[in-house]
Formats: sequence, structure tokens, C-alpha cells
Amino acid sequence: MKTLHLVAVASLAAGMLLLGSASAQSDPSEHVSNFTASDGTQVSVVSGQPPARSYGPKPAFEQLDRNRDGFIDRNEAEAFVPASNDFDHLAHHAKRISRSAYQRWDYR
Repeated sequence: MKTLHLVAVASLAAGMLLLGSASAQSDPSEHVSNFTASDGTQVSVVSGQPPARSYGPKPAFEQLDRNRDGFIDRNEAEAFVPASNDFDHLAHHAKRISRSAYQRWDYR
């Protein structure tokens, strides 16, 4: 009987999550759901993505290639956050980014 009660409570909570009413949203990419749990507790669930940061235009290849070997390695890419984040894609899972790959890259 105790197991049946737990299953019923879990099902009710899941249903309330799915059928929760949407409230006013402060950001169009944000979704807010409000529901009341079986014990009367008010719960709000907020989901969404943070706003994108603007890093400005990407620096010249030469600015990142500090050792002047014609490539950008992982340590050099850390000077520009978007390049560091996209390093594996830009380097094609190698250890460095070529000048041509960097020039073709549009990080926005």
C-alpha cells in the first residue's frame, strides 16, 4: 500500500509539472511554470538560456599565434573565449588550428 501511495504522489507531481500554468515571462527565451505539490507547497520552475555574450570581432590570426609558428594551439586559443570554446571543431580534433580554418570560422 505504501508503494502505491508513493507512485500516486510521484505521478501527481509529474502531471503537475507537465500541466503547470505558465506565468508572465521576463525574457522571451525563458519559460516559467508554477504548480502546487500535493502537500500544498507552491513550486515555480524556471527554464531557459542565458543571453549570449558579445565578444566583439574576432582578433587577427597573428594576435592569437603568439609563438609565430603559423598555428593556434589550445593555450593560445584561450586568449579569445569563443576560439577556446570551439577549439576542437576548428582544429578538427587535432592539436592546433590552421590559418585557413581560423579565417573560415564565423563564431557568431
